[in-house]
Amino acid sequence: MTNPSSGRARDPVEKLARAQLIQRLREAEASLDAVHDGSDLKSTKARLAEEIEARARAEGDFQLALDAAGMGSWELFLATGAIRRSLRHDQIFGYGGLQLSWYLNTTVEHFLADDRSLVEHEFAQAEFTGSVDVEARIRRASDGEIRWVHVSGQTLYAEEAPTRIAGVIADVTHRRAVEERLRQAQKIEAIGQLTGGVAHDFNNLLQVISGGLQIMGRPGDPAGRERVFNAMKQAVERGTSLCRQLLAFARRQPLRPEPVDLNRLIVGMRELLDRSLRGDVQFQSEFAEDLWPVEVDPGELELVILNLAVNARDAMPTGGIVTISAYNSPALADHELTGDFVRLDITDTGMGMAADVLSHAFEPFFTTKEAGKGSGLGLAQAHGFARASKGAVRIDSTLGHGTRVSLFLPRTLKTPASSADPMIDRSPETTVASAGQVLLVEDDDEVAALTVEMINQLGYDTTRVASAEAALGALADKRAIDIVLSDVMMPGRMNGVDLAQEIRRRRPHLPVLLTSGYAEAASRSAAAHQIRIIPKPFRMEELREALATVTREHARQTL
Repeated sequence: MTNPSSGRARDPVEKLARAQLIQRLREAEASLDAVHDGSDLKSTKARLAEEIEARARAEGDFQLALDAAGMGSWELFLATGAIRRSLRHDQIFGYGGLQLSWYLNTTVEHFLADDRSLVEHEFAQAEFTGSVDVEARIRRASDGEIRWVHVSGQTLYAEEAPTRIAGVIADVTHRRAVEERLRQAQKIEAIGQLTGGVAHDFNNLLQVISGGLQIMGRPGDPAGRERVFNAMKQAVERGTSLCRQLLAFARRQPLRPEPVDLNRLIVGMRELLDRSLRGDVQFQSEFAEDLWPVEVDPGELELVILNLAVNARDAMPTGGIVTISAYNSPALADHELTGDFVRLDITDTGMGMAADVLSHAFEPFFTTKEAGKGSGLGLAQAHGFARASKGAVRIDSTLGHGTRVSLFLPRTLKTPASSADPMIDRSPETTVASAGQVLLVEDDDEVAALTVEMINQLGYDTTRVASAEAALGALADKRAIDIVLSDVMMPGRMNGVDLAQEIRRRRPHLPVLLTSGYAEAASRSAAAHQIRIIPKPFRMEELREALATVTREHARQTL
């Protein structure tokens, strides 16, 4: 029963113990004998007996429910510090039966020394907060074993004064152990996800550098060597950016904030963003004319924007629009932000997120991409960057209606430098895309550029496409393709294994060789369909042998 005026639980004086009720019954009998006849006395006795029985049943049912849940009940009388308990309460503390007396100090003394101050504080504050809720460790009296217990209770008041605290206690050691095992399993899964994603990205970079070094050591035309050099340089820059992303997430990379003109920064990133998006993804930007400058680390902001743009691209497997917009948000005042901010939105027209996915979006290592295709750090890094920059990041998404990620960055009154030194290399790259015998399917531009040079060095001509859908389109026009070399993991609805199966259906005489920087996961799927796979990074001799072998094997199979 709650006191409406104070919101506190009232101590019900009418709730009497069984012994008190019996005493009241005897007193009533004596009084009624003097003033009533026998029939009135019998009626009164019967009514009181029924009340006693009903209360006894209620108490018994309550204690039975507590026993079934493994809980013990307790009741602390604040005036004396004495605690009335159930048998299960004392058993949880390691006693075979009810102890003769028990006080609040008795309870506190059973807790480990490191946890006693927490328990004492909870009980001391309960008179003001109205409740006790604490988990801590006790040393069981019977065997000295350390156990986790959960103590919870409610303070009861009479005329605004606290009188009692009544509650329950439960041994939660097993639950804590299960939760710890679950946390460990989640950590292992997260590490595996991170390892797979980073391994995939770094194997692509190593493929560029490994293949480039091999080509640089061979005689060739100057234009080809220049393409190799540019691709290797960009691979190093990408590796540096990936390391910066990991270090920023691990909080080992200090931020270097400076005044930044967002309009100028995005314009400077335009070519990089265009290269990072597919041909079926349009990019557009919208900026307020009087946009305030912000004070952030420009290199980290570029990395965040690039990651969010790539996420937006991957959320639109059939194409769409990525829009980057920015406008002023003056005088914000909520639980997270206070003051003047600039809101930077990255919006896509993609698949959107379901509510259960959205609730985990900023968690480290969380990703909806397949194994090895991303580390799950992009949104987590954006969140960490925003918080470290004294701002915030928020996400709005509806399944089937796209996603908007909003970065709130603090306004600065400082003037940005007139020219910015780009933190990410944006030098253009050239990709050979002439008609030829090998159809290369690779979404990574740097890997594609180096692989084209390696194939050309081996005497093949090459046509490069960036997706399985584009590869099927190239085959549909009856081009003279002798072999298809495809990455396993690509954007879109089809991966390399799906592409190989579709090619077998459409052109059964055309051999297919797959390659992947995450070979262990890909090889199982490829082996199940008897498709040959070569892991990245591969050497030129390995590529030569793999191309020749798959061609010979396919020729024998089609005889």
